[in-house]
Amino acid sequence: MNQRTYNKRMQKKYHVPVIGHFADKSIRFNTILEAERYTGINYALIFEACIGKIYKARNVFWEFEKGTHYIKYKSYYLRAMEKNLAERTKHH
Repeated sequence: MNQRTYNKRMQKKYHVPVIGHFADKSIRFNTILEAERYTGINYALIFEACIGKIYKARNVFWEFEKGTHYIKYKSYYLRAMEKNLAERTKHH
């Protein structure tokens, strides 16, 4: 693994607890990287599913364990979407 990849994987956002909702059960993982290790699903996909950027990653629903990280990332994503929508409507 090169230094750039290592630095990206060490970001704080990938070290928060997540819950994966599989077809028959829900499992809590201590970090997104741990979830990647056990499920084989890329950590970036899991993060994007947690913040709502994509609906699910490999037929698994993902969410942050409720807490400040969930609120922080969810609100950041919603603000970005609102800003994007406002910019699009301004140009039309």
